[in-house]
Amino acid sequence: MRRGFAATTIRQIAESAAVSVGTVMAVADKNGLLVEIFDRKIASIHPAPSGVPIAQDPAAEIIDTLGSFVRFFAAQPDLARAYTAILVGGKHPSIIFAELSGVLIGQVSDVLIRAGRSATDASATARIIHRAYLGEVFIWAGQSDPNPDSTLTELEKTVRYLVNGKAA
Repeated sequence: MRRGFAATTIRQIAESAAVSVGTVMAVADKNGLLVEIFDRKIASIHPAPSGVPIAQDPAAEIIDTLGSFVRFFAAQPDLARAYTAILVGGKHPSIIFAELSGVLIGQVSDVLIRAGRSATDASATARIIHRAYLGEVFIWAGQSDPNPDSTLTELEKTVRYLVNGKAA
């Protein structure tokens, strides 16, 4: 994919993998392949629940977890933008809206519970934080600047507000 995602053909992907075009197409079309690859990468960076007592700053723990995903996207901005565009198109389902969202929401909820929130409040707040995270990633993907700093700053403001009950 030295030519970029948009210019790469299924034939080139098949040649690079030393398989037939039919073999590639049996797995997915080009967009489906990108979603599958990104989903696997995202799943591999999902941190395991720590189960340890809460750190001094639960917002920082949540921001650190979410930031790892933002930095992953920022490391390959063109592919990340193609990935988000494919997801918005709705033709290729992604585990980030199913299994992985549940895992991430559970991890954020766990941090909030360890910080003293009730399970009900932690779950609701974790869902809002998750949606804010997705929103910031999609906003970043729509911008021309690959630098994730403003995205991380906005995400941190949102998380700190939701966790601490006041603006950062």
